[in-house]
Amino acid sequence: MSYTPAERETVLQCDDESKTWTITSCQPTVITKLKKSNLEPYKVTDDGMHWYKDIPFSQVSFRSVSKRKPMSDEQRQAAADRLRKAREKQ
Repeated sequence: MSYTPAERETVLQCDDESKTWTITSCQPTVITKLKKSNLEPYKVTDDGMHWYKDIPFSQVSFRSVSKRKPMSDEQRQAAADRLRKAREKQ
């Protein structure tokens, strides 16, 4: 049995006591990323669900999206001038 896109999910559970993660996923993209991180599932079911356990906290990270807006040429030049003046003061 295959999951529909609406049914596919990844669940991350963290354990503060042991500082480990348990991950359950049936999303091919997530499974590929986990494999590329040298993580091997301890269990794979017939329907494609992959189970990972005892993953160290340090192996899972979340990135925030940059909120920086592109600068115009004038803004870039003004910032360069400010930095130059600040360096000269030191």
